[in-house]
Amino acid sequence: MKKFAGLLIILIVFMAVRLASAQQVIVTDDAAYAGATGAMLDVKSTTKGFIVPRMTTAQKTTLGGTSPVNGVIIYDTDLKSFYYWENSTWNQIAASGLNLTNVKFGDASNYSTFEADGTLLMVGNATVWEDIRVAIALRGSGGNSPTFSSLEGGLYAYKFSGTGSQVNEIFFEIQMPHSWAEGTTIYPHVHWVSNGYNTTDAVTWGLEYDWENIGGSFGGTTTTITSDVLSTGYKVQNINNIGAGIVGTGKNISSMMLCRLYRSGNTDPNNDDCFLLAFDIHYQINTIGSRQILTK
Repeated sequence: MKKFAGLLIILIVFMAVRLASAQQVIVTDDAAYAGATGAMLDVKSTTKGFIVPRMTTAQKTTLGGTSPVNGVIIYDTDLKSFYYWENSTWNQIAASGLNLTNVKFGDASNYSTFEADGTLLMVGNATVWEDIRVAIALRGSGGNSPTFSSLEGGLYAYKFSGTGSQVNEIFFEIQMPHSWAEGTTIYPHVHWVSNGYNTTDAVTWGLEYDWENIGGSFGGTTTTITSDVLSTGYKVQNINNIGAGIVGTGKNISSMMLCRLYRSGNTDPNNDDCFLLAFDIHYQINTIGSRQILTK
């Protein structure tokens, strides 16, 4: 009996040495299974599952106190959920549904992620563009108002004169939406058509504005203009950016812009009348709305 026990110990030691030096460990109840190429540990079964270490919340906390390496996975038997250790904290993998906190979709600089409160955040190139669309309606400006005239048939739009030194202008307000990526540059532009055939002289559009946050004081305006050559001909829609963009540094959601859009014959060499179709501002979105009524 003692000889048998000795042989058994030798056999166990021999198998342990073979296992320690193996390039692949296979755990299976299928004797014919050869193992997956490239796998250090291969667990294969069609009738049984794989159990990760199970522990209580208190035991998980104690394990966290030892600062395990990133990637350690356990199952919390109190909270009935999987957790993984990353950057000195336990992160929940799944409860009733998938928890995507701190998970990034994209690369290191351009990605979308869900923040701790469930807010979807888009960063870098993951941000998307939207338009603030301004309804073109006449505001009183005396003799400087454009005329509401027939563009073609029964279709009417506001006509801005290209004659002499006349200045046609409209006024409106813009409120920055809650989805706007605060502080980013916005890009105003106009959609318009020419009522003539002049394709060599530039049409000049100007935007005078004052942009203030809630609590800010309106006290000074800025003007940006565009003067682009009409290249598409008679009654073909054009789109022109007004200026190179308006820097939004320091501006917040719900900030307001007081605006004056105009066409000035003083700086416009094109004698053709132009119909204004729309005024828009392109802006970047990095969230779906805001967390609070007045703050992101």
